[in-house]
Amino acid sequence: MTSWNAFYERTNERAPSLLLSCAIDHARHLRPLHAVDLGCGAGNETLQLIQAGWQVLAIDKEPEAIARTANKCSMDEARMLDARVADFEYLAELPPSSLIHAGLALPFCHPGRFDHLWNLIFKALVPGGVFAGHFFGLRHGWASQGHMSFHSVENVQALAAGLETVLLRETESAMVIDSGTVNWHRIDVILRKA
Repeated sequence: MTSWNAFYERTNERAPSLLLSCAIDHARHLRPLHAVDLGCGAGNETLQLIQAGWQVLAIDKEPEAIARTANKCSMDEARMLDARVADFEYLAELPPSSLIHAGLALPFCHPGRFDHLWNLIFKALVPGGVFAGHFFGLRHGWASQGHMSFHSVENVQALAAGLETVLLRETESAMVIDSGTVNWHRIDVILRKA
């Protein structure tokens, strides 16, 4: 795996997330438009949420990620951003939210802390609230990394118990990254709280 700064540089100008666009459409009717972006990285999805009219709490444990996220915002957009340096594995709570986004963040949660984080996400979603995120599958090329979390489709379905599954999509392909080619096994989800 490469350094986070290399990842931020590589993804800085990435197109808007289609998964997040779909989640925004499913949550657009909720009020207030409060969202959380867990593991905000280069800030692309945070900005996407803000530009769609959402007040966003962006969380990342890397100060560089928070700086990049804040720097992407105009002065008006910055009024809709609360950016915090924090390790989401150790958060005590998340605010009530209409939308929670965890792009490629959940796989980087230590397995021993995953249930705690998932419970925070579940509790923070308001009725009708939407979760959008990615899980790494068991055949992912990094699956031997003991400090990361990997899930089967069945594991993800179990996590989604009590939530409406709007989308569950499993993909697997060879992905070229800075360190070479890796099997990229990913499960994308959009879930809605009843």
